Amino acid sequence: MNLAYYPFQLITTKPSEVTVIDTASPKVLTDLIEALRNDLDKVVLSNDQLEPQEIRKASLWIGDPRLELDLDKLFQRLIYKRMELLIENQRLVELIDQSQQMAMDLIQDPFLSDLPVTVEPGGKLEQIMKYCNVHFDETVTTESTSKIEALIQTLTKLEEMKLVILTNVSHYLSARDFFAVTEQIGDTELQVVLIEFSKVNRRKYFEKCQYIYIDEDFVDSRELD
Repeated sequence: MNLAYYPFQLITTKPSEVTVIDTASPKVLTDLIEALRNDLDKVVLSNDQLEPQEIRKASLWIGDPRLELDLDKLFQRLIYKRMELLIENQRLVELIDQSQQMAMDLIQDPFLSDLPVTVEPGGKLEQIMKYCNVHFDETVTTESTSKIEALIQTLTKLEEMKLVILTNVSHYLSARDFFAVTEQIGDTELQVVLIEFSKVNRRKYFEKCQYIYIDEDFVDSRELD
């Protein structure tokens, strides 16, 4: 995937690699975040053949992992749909039968049996999964490193092909934890972009990434290499 932001050099992302756009310029930070979050034309995404792509279709905006990322809201429907594609027919029949039996047991309760009510047993996998409240464990939704690792793991399992965009990751991860996350991404086919803000060049912190630093005078570090 290619990311064009005038007047800077084209940024090309690759599978299994984290691309970091770190900047000391509030304008650059605001332009990138607003364009990629809201599908504005200040940034242009293109494929490997340099054909322009709609931002909302070619990328997945995650944003700040602590303030914006809700794993259940992002993934529940996608997990339901993937399960429907992957589950074996016999296993699905078994789950539906169990759901129907539970509904029959419930309606036979003495209290309910004296009321003009009925039950509708779940006849679809999504209904069954919602009833069972399939959700991400609290241990991975409250701590930033675990949350990001769960994000990467789930995106990989769902075979996500879009450009994944996060912000402010360095605010929450130690250098050691960040290294572990880059190693995790390195074992996937994900293309990940991090948008960061810093008054100083942090190439060492992001040493395992494709690192681009734009200072407050709009100088791109790639021009100095």
